[in-house]
Amino acid sequence: MAVLNPPRSLPWLGRAIINFLIDSDKTWTEEDLTAAFKPPGLNEDKSANEGIADTLYVLKAIELLTLDAGTLTLTGAAARSKTALTPVTFRRVLQEHVFDLARDGDPWQVESGDASTAGARDLTRALSWFLAQDALGLPLSWTGNIQQLQAAQISHQDKKKWALMNDTRWNAFSRWARVLGMASPSLVQSKPGLVPLPVVAIEDALEDIPARRMPIGEFLGILAAKIPVLHGGLIRTSLTQLLLGGDPDPGIRNDCADSSIGQALRFLEDRGRLALTTLPDADGVRLSRFDTTRQTHITLLTGGTK
Repeated sequence: MAVLNPPRSLPWLGRAIINFLIDSDKTWTEEDLTAAFKPPGLNEDKSANEGIADTLYVLKAIELLTLDAGTLTLTGAAARSKTALTPVTFRRVLQEHVFDLARDGDPWQVESGDASTAGARDLTRALSWFLAQDALGLPLSWTGNIQQLQAAQISHQDKKKWALMNDTRWNAFSRWARVLGMASPSLVQSKPGLVPLPVVAIEDALEDIPARRMPIGEFLGILAAKIPVLHGGLIRTSLTQLLLGGDPDPGIRNDCADSSIGQALRFLEDRGRLALTTLPDADGVRLSRFDTTRQTHITLLTGGTK
């Protein structure tokens, strides 16, 4: 299975399907569920069912659904929920199932073949590469710069080793990355694409970290453990060991914080979720290559319970 292969998978349709099954008191086959979401007589085009089929495929791949003896069953975080998932709880359920290292391991260390796309491996490989790009640079798009960047960083010859092999996968990635809170749309109409800015996902992670002051290095380590596609996380670290020139993020190359993380922390500081401070004689890090001051400590103003 693979998250990015089905061309018409739709995350918000996935939420609707899960909520439908949570609220239902009967068992459903794929055929019956498809008929419930696309009744006979409604759009008889032969491709009309593809969005439902592709979305079910992805939900099964990341183990939110299983198919047993022809019956669909909620599993994992979806099965534990007794009420319909809100957009926020759906996003956090997706994060839990996508970043399941116990299931998928290190996706960059799996040989090519079916195993390389099992679970969410293709999606987490793509996320780790995407978030290693410059958050302060041009937005990323398939026709604009993604092909050139991958050719320079990964391999000019073997596209099978690329994190995003074609525009079909990029289109699917664009949908799932945004719903996961790992990307932001470009706000500049003349420069369309996605920005590797995981503000929403990092803000989600803060909910599980006690509100307190800590050295910024400690915080970044906690964050990398929770979101392994970020700098310092297992998946990002494995990726950069395979790239031709090491980690491509300009922040890392300039002895700063990763640009995606640094920008996200600035946004969250503006939102009042955290405060950044500089204490004398303490180790710190510049949040961007354009900063002159190192931040040594971070205070989470709202977060999880101690």
